[in-house]
Amino acid sequence: MGALNYAMLIHITLLLMSLAITTTLSQAPRNQTFKFINQGEFGDQIIEYDASYRVIRNEDHIFLTRPFRLCFYNTTPDAFIFAIRAGLPNEESLMRWVWDANRNDPVRENATLTFGRNGNFVLAEADGRVAWQTNTANKGVTGIKLLPNGNLVLHDKNGKFIWQSFDHPTDTLLAGKSVKINGRDKLVSRTSDMVGSDGPYSIHLDHKGFTMYSGETVPTSPGNRRLLQVRPIGNGQQINQNRLNYNATYSFLRLGSDGNLKAYTYYDQVSYLKWEESFAFFSSYFIRECALPSKCCTYGLCDKGMCVAYPSPNGLLGWSQSCTLPRPPPCGKISAGKVDYYKIVGVEHFLNPYMDDSEKPMKVGECRDKCNKDCKCLGFIYKEDTSKCLLAPLLGTLIKDVNTSVGYIKYAR
Repeated sequence: MGALNYAMLIHITLLLMSLAITTTLSQAPRNQTFKFINQGEFGDQIIEYDASYRVIRNEDHIFLTRPFRLCFYNTTPDAFIFAIRAGLPNEESLMRWVWDANRNDPVRENATLTFGRNGNFVLAEADGRVAWQTNTANKGVTGIKLLPNGNLVLHDKNGKFIWQSFDHPTDTLLAGKSVKINGRDKLVSRTSDMVGSDGPYSIHLDHKGFTMYSGETVPTSPGNRRLLQVRPIGNGQQINQNRLNYNATYSFLRLGSDGNLKAYTYYDQVSYLKWEESFAFFSSYFIRECALPSKCCTYGLCDKGMCVAYPSPNGLLGWSQSCTLPRPPPCGKISAGKVDYYKIVGVEHFLNPYMDDSEKPMKVGECRDKCNKDCKCLGFIYKEDTSKCLLAPLLGTLIKDVNTSVGYIKYAR
């Protein structure tokens, strides 16, 4: 019995030693760990969104892989985003932000960015509240790198990626980054240049292709409206939009705060104006510009890529960026004497291509009744040749056309 207990003791001791060695090997070396504090002077170069920025670096870690660099930036006071920048300060060209970590939860002065021995990468406020993290503690992470393609990675001792920024896109896709049906399946726009939080436009990937929405960022939400759909072509596995110029490694695709999808290419062989717009979904050469809902701001009539008029109960007036929607009637029971519609002949809504997917044909009076009963309905489009009705919870840009599509805009009398 004594010999058996002794053998068991040796076995348990060896097992514990093995676990201890494994744990030690899976930790990040001390010379790889760091803690940056968000403080100090700002950079003074031209940068996207007219932001203020601080470069993340110290004597041991600089996180610069031309032309990418880690930074903190803010567009409003004391609200900082941890991000990846593309472009170099000594170049006479706009530097751009190609990845944000915490745009929906910005941090303040003296926030900390820490990579610890347990392999977790954490952004926290000065009081310790965690704003963002990679959730990679005790998963074998031994190092962190910013790769030449702009991918920020946490890796194990064999170089295998445990976490990478390419798996967490926001509004921008660098070359090599992707959205996936079984992973991060969407891009979400910023609210505006000044406000970096999730905005109104999103592009989702599913088995049918790419679909753009306006409203909530979840397709199943009742407030969500489909703007466009692009289906795979050719072999059914890819969608070709345009050929990029120059070095495609430094190209990126972005869903802008205005809802347009654009590609930019970085050309490092010139001294200034290094970024070129290589593609725009809503443009003179692809999908007509007037189909962009925000083309004429809140409300306007667009013709051949230009905002030409402000439709009103008094007819077509001059358009300006300050044009606003007619005052809608209050929600609730609508009295027939308090609501009316004015008619605009020969216009389309940006959702017109999907009218064939709508309900069965109906009379214009029936369409009007449906809009009356829907508090969110701001008007409707009626196709006189097919008797199809499209309710419009969002007006935005109306498109001048010479077909039989007529707009009826709701307003309070």
